[in-house]
Amino acid sequence: MAPKKLHLNSRLLGILAGILAVIVLIKVGFDYWPEIKLLMHPTHQHRVMLTKMIRDHGAKDFLLLTLVIALFNAIPGMSIAAVCILAGACYGPWIGLLISWSGNILGNLAVASLFGHMHLSQKFKKHQLLQRLLNQPHPRLGLIIGYMIPAIPNALVNYSGIRLKISLTQMLPLIALGMLPCSFIYAFGGNAILSEDLSQLLIFAGLILILAIVSIIAHRHRQHISYQSKTKELSE
Repeated sequence: MAPKKLHLNSRLLGILAGILAVIVLIKVGFDYWPEIKLLMHPTHQHRVMLTKMIRDHGAKDFLLLTLVIALFNAIPGMSIAAVCILAGACYGPWIGLLISWSGNILGNLAVASLFGHMHLSQKFKKHQLLQRLLNQPHPRLGLIIGYMIPAIPNALVNYSGIRLKISLTQMLPLIALGMLPCSFIYAFGGNAILSEDLSQLLIFAGLILILAIVSIIAHRHRQHISYQSKTKELSE
């Protein structure tokens, strides 16, 4: 007899992940309290000290930030941008990228794994954007693009992979490719903010603008799909 699936309450899952993320963030805040005090009295000398102090933090905070990013992936509507930027500021561009990328990959794999063992509401299953993801001519490419666009909820992309019967092993490279661009932008942006390098800041601003434009286009496309669907239902 097959094991009975659990009923997923996405709101409860988000609340639990949020509480745990706040607890971990508080712990990170205590670890970085000396740096926070320096930020309250910014001078050029303090900025130099601050950069050194922040980047002296070790593996413990590396793992904590990775965990926070992973947890944020389980909270509907939660933006991971701030924590990923913080990772870039704290550890530099390359280690910050590793933290952001690892956290996003682990978080999305965990959520996809949960979806594979739980029941979901009919409203979630009939989401119009989900139907678009499921009916792509090239489904795996569609999933990669879905992960790339911040305006598309990762939960829908993860569930699409489950519905398409893509195993977690097969989803790993899709998630990794899809989450790489945003992880890169946020990590290098965090480093640019801390270093106050004007050229890096301009590049960061340009990339964020591109992400915002892509997100707006995706959102309007979703609204257009929703309008067409409602119009079709009324005409029938």
